[in-house]
Amino acid sequence: MKKRRFTAEFKKDAARMLIVEGVRAQELSEQLGVNPSLLYLWKNKYLEELEATAPGCARSPKAMAAEMAELRKQLAKSQRMNQILKKTVGYFSKDEE
Repeated sequence: MKKRRFTAEFKKDAARMLIVEGVRAQELSEQLGVNPSLLYLWKNKYLEELEATAPGCARSPKAMAAEMAELRKQLAKSQRMNQILKKTVGYFSKDEE
């Protein structure tokens, strides 16, 4: 079987999709036809390149990526809680009628 080669731009675009857009690695791997472990390798390499090119930044790109991931998790949790509260309010408002 012939080994597939990917361009540097393709790898950077995939890494950006993981970091900036927050696309899950499993979804992206299915879309691109790439193993998820490769995506994680590309992501880490991309973050290391960003660290090397911007040493004077107040915060490192890795720290910012970690914060973005944490904020996405918190947002998803808040959205789930809001859905539960909406259902609860709907349930109790039916009892009052």
